[in-house]
Amino acid sequence: MVTKGPSREKAAFTRTLKSARFGLVEAQYEVGLMYANGVGVEQDFEKALGWIRQAAERGFLPAQYLLATRYASGIAIERNVHQAFHWFMKAAERGHVKASYRLGKLYASAHADAAVHCLERAATQGLAEAQYGLAQAYLQGKGVDTDPSKAMHWLQQAAEQDFAPAQCALGAAYAAGDGVHKEVAVAMDWYRKAAKQFYPPALVAMHRLDAEGFGRAKEKGRTKRRHANQERRRTDVAWVSVAETGDAEVRYHLGLMYEAGIGVTQDEEQAQTWFARAANQDETRAQLALARRYEEEYPLVAMQWYEKAAQLGNADAMVAVGQHLSKSKSTPEQRLQGVSWYFKAAQEGAPHGHLALGEVFASNQATLAFACFKEGAEQGDKQAQWRLSRCYAKGSGVKQSAAQAFAWCARAAEQGLAVAQGALGAFYLEGYGVESDLIQALIWLEKAADQGDAKAQWNMGAVFASGAPGVAKDLRQAFALCHKSAESGFVPAQATLGLMYARIKEDEKALAWWAKAAEQGDPEAQYNLALHLSKAKHPRSESLAQMFHWFLEAANQGVGSAQARLGLMYATGQAAPLDLVEAHKWFLLAKAAGDDAGRINSERSQQQLDAAQAAEAQRRVDAWAAARANANALKPHL
Repeated sequence: MVTKGPSREKAAFTRTLKSARFGLVEAQYEVGLMYANGVGVEQDFEKALGWIRQAAERGFLPAQYLLATRYASGIAIERNVHQAFHWFMKAAERGHVKASYRLGKLYASAHADAAVHCLERAATQGLAEAQYGLAQAYLQGKGVDTDPSKAMHWLQQAAEQDFAPAQCALGAAYAAGDGVHKEVAVAMDWYRKAAKQFYPPALVAMHRLDAEGFGRAKEKGRTKRRHANQERRRTDVAWVSVAETGDAEVRYHLGLMYEAGIGVTQDEEQAQTWFARAANQDETRAQLALARRYEEEYPLVAMQWYEKAAQLGNADAMVAVGQHLSKSKSTPEQRLQGVSWYFKAAQEGAPHGHLALGEVFASNQATLAFACFKEGAEQGDKQAQWRLSRCYAKGSGVKQSAAQAFAWCARAAEQGLAVAQGALGAFYLEGYGVESDLIQALIWLEKAADQGDAKAQWNMGAVFASGAPGVAKDLRQAFALCHKSAESGFVPAQATLGLMYARIKEDEKALAWWAKAAEQGDPEAQYNLALHLSKAKHPRSESLAQMFHWFLEAANQGVGSAQARLGLMYATGQAAPLDLVEAHKWFLLAKAAGDDAGRINSERSQQQLDAAQAAEAQRRVDAWAAARANANALKPHL
């Protein structure tokens, strides 16, 4: 009769237990494993740890390492970092390679130099994980001087052992040219090796390179389709099985894969699930991804995740928390807390943190704003580069410099920022900070216009409306661009569109667009609207009142021709009370603005006033100029 499996296991346990009680250390360790796994005996973690501890205390290396890992992870025993450290140290001193590596990881947060020593010991013994960890230390300068060449050496060692994280890191180094010559083809090769092991970060990185026009994105026709199909044939199950190992970074990248449909079937619920699992393991990028997903529908939940990620040091989350606390309805205390989060993000070296701080200081602390924008700009943030360009253009917090304004605007434009592309086109049009170049102007204006930048559309329309050397006059194109810009709400385009309709005698449409722009404060539209109303053959009192209102609005914004018209109204009593002193005031202002009618009429009105009246008119001019200067001073610098 053949003995059945359970009976054999029970007999094996009995024999091993006898040896363990006799004092054989290997048997004590085996009994511990049998209790832990329920082999030949009922599962009992407390007894399992008791026997494993006996073996560990007698110096049995596998037992020491196993006990250390249990204390480190909290599996079947209460987590105890000090005990984990003690047993990893014991095992490492006796040459256990993985113990040296784990000891290095424990040291990493508080004793970076000791961590490097442990990692180096395990790396030289050929442990791929340690080689990878040592490479990261050399890249980040943690516990050792930054040394890209040594980092590449250890990455290469680990990668050649088919350690997927190292292969992925090598791919990133070659893609960016960090520590090695930039070679995108080599980067793709390393990414593919890691991806073949179902390492999600590698597949995400390959997808990003493809999106930037490298790798398979350059392949044509059947080849490209074949590769895409081959990649799609990878099963979702295989990717998931890798993420089930418990690595938070891998789970985060699997979430990215499901979110974008990279190598797996696109599935929003799966993306959410993997982001949540990684977020609960304190993977801050996953916490950030979850927060952004919740932001619209569940803002309070989003804030909880932003705060968790911020507390763990994620700079983007710090900025998000700062923005939430700095909203208009926030209390002064909350706004101050928001600024403190911006400071923390800036201290972490995050360009978005410097940008946010710059925004805070822009209205009344121009020098600090400039410094923050500059820090963020130098780290490559396109919004900060754009704001820095405006600082140089306006001389806000720094000496005005057209060349610097152009240079920083160009850097932001090259990163695809529409408003910077439009401004760069205007710089080329005006020859501001660069030699005038109409072709370059149109290239950049078109880039911005294609992204919906209304000001760029308006500027392009102006070029086509007037024509220029090398650019044919095209009124249809000019009208289409101006109309698109006006529909987007760009006020100067609305004023221009009114003029265009007026020229083709479509007065109702002209008036409608002028009214839109005038109500939003455009002086040109205000003047043209008033001028049109003034031409009515039999104006009603309502029209006269509107005409006076819009001439006054335009005049108060410094439009000389409107000031001259207003002077005539006061001088004749048409649509305004007769007031020769007020008339003379407006004629003087029109003259100062360069209006010929204002100059002529100011000389005539001077003759109708006595010395006291002339002095009063001048006093009113000075008061108007002072009020206008104060209003301009209160406007934001940028």
